[in-house]
Amino acid sequence: MGSTRALTISGFAGRSVGMSLGMEVAMTEPYYQDDSVTLYHGDCLDVLRELPDASVDSVVTDPPYALEFMGKSWDGWSSPRAFQEWCTAWVTECLRVLKPGGHMLAFGGSRTWHRLASAVEDAGFEIRDSIAWLYGSGFPKSLDVSKAITGTQMGYGGNSGAVRRATMGDAYAESGRQGNRDGAGRRDTGLNAHDLVLTPDAATWQGWGTALKPAFEPIVVGRKPLAGTVAANVLAHGTGALNIDGCRVATDEDRSRPPRTPNAIYGAGRGASITASESNPAGRWPSNVVLDESQAEVLDEQSGVLTSGLMPSGTPKRGKLAGILGEFKPQDSTSATYGDSGGASRFFPTFRYEAKAPTSERPRIPRNVLRLRTDLTPAQVDHVRARLTEAGVQVD
Repeated sequence: MGSTRALTISGFAGRSVGMSLGMEVAMTEPYYQDDSVTLYHGDCLDVLRELPDASVDSVVTDPPYALEFMGKSWDGWSSPRAFQEWCTAWVTECLRVLKPGGHMLAFGGSRTWHRLASAVEDAGFEIRDSIAWLYGSGFPKSLDVSKAITGTQMGYGGNSGAVRRATMGDAYAESGRQGNRDGAGRRDTGLNAHDLVLTPDAATWQGWGTALKPAFEPIVVGRKPLAGTVAANVLAHGTGALNIDGCRVATDEDRSRPPRTPNAIYGAGRGASITASESNPAGRWPSNVVLDESQAEVLDEQSGVLTSGLMPSGTPKRGKLAGILGEFKPQDSTSATYGDSGGASRFFPTFRYEAKAPTSERPRIPRNVLRLRTDLTPAQVDHVRARLTEAGVQVD
């Protein structure tokens, strides 16, 4: 079939788009390229439109979530409907460049992924599944209700910083950037958030917030419609199926199962045995829940060590009254069941937590930026900025 062509959309609206080598088409000049990756810097829609139809095997993308991350405009839309329409635009391009049966994995935010999923479906994809990625590194972005009440009733409009300045006095000045600091870079004044609750109403609502800690990220799994049957599509295009064995959860256990009888429940239970299932050394069947190491550890703490029973070959299987309807006779098992022990996380794929690459390890994007001296007067800065802006130079 040749090399697989996977499209990884790692950025939108002026950020980067990455894809594998092998795309022999006239395109925007690559920003970065090595033996396995070709990286383009630009608006994803612009780059996608340069790709030919049915030229990509799979798409993996992590688009903006419309959560106004850090107040950035690139992650904000005028309305949920506008966000969904934008998603539909780029998903439609992904559908066009994918081969029949090609899969797309699109990461979404827990509050807005329903818009993303609707866009994936509206564009023409078949929703095949959703993967829940569970992680422990999320940070709650919650409003402290007691602080908001205090600020409002003191006339500061819920500004907790203004409340601290007004109520801590000299202690607030001592919490600056000079002298000894605590682990967060502040001077340890001995005060905490609870010491700043001043009004009776605020005290009533102490401990209340507005958001939970984010700990899962949904991934929409879509598939472009097949050209015929799965078998025909796989043979023609090399797409349309999932590499289950390549994604199995590794285990050293004996996963074999005893044979089944065709009339074991309502019949006499004496039918000939069907071939016993065999253990797969590659591991367990992959699930649609993915853990990181911290989540796996928490799950194991809750479940404790679990043990699956080991039943040697020849162990008689006896039920009450020798069977459900009283007609079954004791039957010896012809093969052993597997036995294992461990935490509940052993049933799920677990990935090692990996922090984002530091700036020093990332390819630099050349920019036409000029940094001015800091000792210029405001008037001088305005004059130089105006002249350079006319010349097309961005001033920092």
